[in-house]
Amino acid sequence: MIELTTQDICLAGRSLQVPFAFEGRFGSDQCRITVEEILRILPGKRLVARATRGDGDGHPLLIKLYLGRSAKRYARREVRGSTLIQESSIPTPRLLWQGETDISAGNLLAFEFLEDAVSLQSDWQATLSRSDHLDILHEAMSMLAQMHSKGVIQRDIHLGNFLRVGKRLYMIDGGHVERQGSGPLSSSDSIANLAEFFTQFFPRYDPLIPLVFRDYQRERAWQERESELARLDNALSKQREARKRGYLRKTLRDCTQFACESTFNRFVVCDRRLLTQDMRKLLSRPDYWMDRGQNLKRGGSATIVRVQVGRHDLVVKRYNLKGALHRLKRAIGLSRARRSWVNAWRMEFLGIPSVKPVAMIEEKVGPFRGRAYFVSEYVAGTDALATIKTSREPNDQMAAISSLLQDLSDSRISHGDMKATNFMMSERGPVLLDLDAMKEHHDVISFRRAFRRDLKRFMKNWRDRPELANQFRGLLADLDA
Repeated sequence: MIELTTQDICLAGRSLQVPFAFEGRFGSDQCRITVEEILRILPGKRLVARATRGDGDGHPLLIKLYLGRSAKRYARREVRGSTLIQESSIPTPRLLWQGETDISAGNLLAFEFLEDAVSLQSDWQATLSRSDHLDILHEAMSMLAQMHSKGVIQRDIHLGNFLRVGKRLYMIDGGHVERQGSGPLSSSDSIANLAEFFTQFFPRYDPLIPLVFRDYQRERAWQERESELARLDNALSKQREARKRGYLRKTLRDCTQFACESTFNRFVVCDRRLLTQDMRKLLSRPDYWMDRGQNLKRGGSATIVRVQVGRHDLVVKRYNLKGALHRLKRAIGLSRARRSWVNAWRMEFLGIPSVKPVAMIEEKVGPFRGRAYFVSEYVAGTDALATIKTSREPNDQMAAISSLLQDLSDSRISHGDMKATNFMMSERGPVLLDLDAMKEHHDVISFRRAFRRDLKRFMKNWRDRPELANQFRGLLADLDA
């Protein structure tokens, strides 16, 4: 068993290997903690893990190890929040003990570990039916109403902080739980907190909100006024926009989800979950891998190649520079690879099916950019133009594309090159490709103008098949209007 000190844990960052052990102190008692599974890590700040106490009976614990200058403050906040949840008569894992680490450089909390716990987030992702989604939201709303009625608010409110064990629902993560005043939470604070909760869901689930909000109003003994729902809708729009901006900024910096490296000559960012040794080799020598891959498109402005990296089937798109003038133009503005990368994560945030982003590379000299690469998962299938024109029963496929276009319209997003060949018909439905010209509009007039151009370009694909063109016109009539 590897023995580590608090300093070792800090220096190891994300490369900690389990199992390992470290010394903890609880008052005058010293004991050995064995970490078996890391659940979350913020290097140099916090470690959340499943562990056992070396001198105990071997029962699993959930430990939270706080590190750095703010360790004591964050540990106190966690204890205070856990107490507030309990005082709201809401089940939460019991705090068993608290102490320090070997050199008093860290604060340690040990909680009851909930065996066989399943988060509501996992339940949500595993279910497809509207009624099941409603049941999950009803459960969460009931717990939130109970907390709000006691004046308690969870600032980091998402489905992952609700755990189900059997038929009992628990709330976790007291570090973001606060009390607001001495009485029930005000209407304004309640609605703001509910808006924070609903921002985690894709906009397509917004029709469920009025149904569960009525339950919340009844549990809080509020009158069911439409004005309250309008306030929630307005707050949700603002919260969602703020959350989206923060999420997209995160895609270009080093954090839990993304590995980012910026030097004088290169800028590289990769989905950390896919950052294997083979992926590092691809990112360091993309042209080498492209020369040995399967050509999908070789043009002047872009070269697209399919490559196999370990178990991952990927597509590398290199944005070429065609001459001195083109090089100068691209050196100053945002690269097309960066636009594709950010737009792909924008689609991910909104739940609109598009290529799955993996990595982005920019060659540069100081602030001046050169060639750039966008790496995404390979999408198996045929494009919409070929699929629909050769299908005997294209109704479902056409309806799925129309639904995707509706999602884009609802989010005020224009594509910029809406050819039917930029829709890949996969097993999971249509997937949107070629995102470097995509734009999210904040002005309604500019969006309508751009989206009409998109629809006009899309309809050109069906000129030789008037029956398909007429069917699409019917499906897209509301969007065109």
